[in-house]
Formats: sequence, structure tokens, C-alpha cells
Amino acid sequence: MAMAMASKGPPYAPTTAGFGGRPDTKIDVGVSALFIALFGLLGILHMRIFKMNKAAGHFFIFNGVCFGFCMSRITTFVMRIEWAQNPTSISIAIAANVFVSAGVILLYVINMNFCQRTVRGYHPRFYNSKLFKNVFLAYYISLIAVLIMVIVTTVQSFYTLNPSVLKADMNVRKFGVMWFLIFCFAPIPITLTAIFMPSTTEPQNFGKKGSLKTKAIMVIIVSAVLTLSTGVRAAATLGPLRSSSDPAWYNKRAAFYVFLATLEILVVGFFAVMRVDQRFFVPGKAEAERETDAESKTSEGTARQV
Repeated sequence: MAMAMASKGPPYAPTTAGFGGRPDTKIDVGVSALFIALFGLLGILHMRIFKMNKAAGHFFIFNGVCFGFCMSRITTFVMRIEWAQNPTSISIAIAANVFVSAGVILLYVINMNFCQRTVRGYHPRFYNSKLFKNVFLAYYISLIAVLIMVIVTTVQSFYTLNPSVLKADMNVRKFGVMWFLIFCFAPIPITLTAIFMPSTTEPQNFGKKGSLKTKAIMVIIVSAVLTLSTGVRAAATLGPLRSSSDPAWYNKRAAFYVFLATLEILVVGFFAVMRVDQRFFVPGKAEAERETDAESKTSEGTARQV
């Protein structure tokens, strides 16, 4: 995100290069429209899967979360088109920067949850411990808290010229992007540890299809892609400030569209194609009871035939 400086404000126009640069109508409108269409199609696909599963008594919330993510990214690129058409509107620039940071958190949470379920498969007893559950709960809460801090300091930096405040805001955003980077990378060492750490219990596969090993590989792949995407955003935040007229490669629109939009499209599409609703499904209490009832009825029918 670009730091701000006075012209006519507040809010003040940014003078340093931010992630994605300043959009223009020649390039950004068409490219943004393309990504709006792609995220729209993926959002429809995930919502369709979600509704089909729900109608069949198979409730898998993460397809709905993917739909929500796609809607947030559609908003991101709508704001980018608006910014391109209204380059002097600082309010639109603020909104565009906020949506870039906020949306991807949903993908972090989805993959971390899949990581937890994979750990459960390899180490059922450890997964059920209070320590394991409390650590992950604290991590999820911290993610939300850090996101709020990043959003507040992002907005605040457009409304002040105080050097000490701007420096403090930048430090918070640097901490935030590093925390996000750690969060999206964490499933890799956690999953690998679960695979190779000896267990006192036999692994227990879950879901309606796919081996436990395949699920672990999927978590690692998604984590690696999200880490690459977040790493480029981290470079734009942690790197030396550059003038908007002399941006670094990681500030330019090419990096924005490739390492943000394209990689996120790949992740959301991967979730749909690989049918995570079948592979990472863990029945809730009500669903488990329905499955038990169905099994009982099947057993009774078989007994009567015998």
C-alpha cells in the first residue's frame, strides 16, 4: 500500500508505489473485467456445489466460503476499475487497497482448516487434545485481529501527514503481512510433521473419497501457492519505498495480476475441480446421526431379507 502525502486533503493522495500500482483505463479496465468474469464463474460453481450438497443433507460450509471469497474479489476488481476511471478519487483508492488485503484471508482459513482435518486423520488422539484445539483457535482469532489492525492503519495513513504516525502505520502493516505469510505457510510444516511423526494410533481417513496422502499433498500445494502470492505482497510492503513513477517489479500491475489474481483463481479452481467437498468432509453431529440411522435401516432391511 502506498504511503500518502498532501496535495489537497485529507485524505491525501499516495506518492509512493503500492502493490499493483495506479490503474489506468487502457489496461486495467479490460484485465479487471476478465478477472471479474472468472471469479464470477467460480463463485457460481462453488455455490452450485454448496446448494447441491445441502439439498442432499451434506453440509460443507467451505464451498460457501469460496463463494464469499469470489464475491470479495469481484468487489476488489470493480473498485480497481472505478479507481482507473476516477484516478483523483482518494476514497476509491482507499477502498481498493483495503479489499486487496482483506479477501485472501478466507483462503488462508480454508486451507488451515483442511490442514487440521489432515492432522486429525494421521493423529486422531492428538487432534482431540485441548492444547491442539486451543492453539488453532488462538491463531484464528489473531488472524482476525491482525487484519483489523492492517485495515485501520491502511485507512489512517491516507488521513495523516504526521511522520511518526505514518511510520507506526507502516510498521503495523509490515507485521501484518509477515503474520499472514506465516499463517499461509504454516500448513506445510504442520502437515509434513503429521505425516512423519510416529503415532500411537492408526491413521483414520475421512471424507467420501481420496486417500489421506492425497489430502495432505493438496494442503501442501495450496499452501505453497498462497505463500508465493503473499510473499510478493510482502515484498511490496517490506521493500524500500519507491516513487510511484519508479516502481519496483513487485509494485507493478503485472505482479498484481499474476501473483494475486491468477494464483487465487488457480486455488479456488483447484478446490472445485478436486471436489474438496467430498475429500475434506467431516460429518457434523446431525449428519453423523443421519448416517447412523441410514446404516441401521440398511442393516434391518438386510436382516429381514435373510
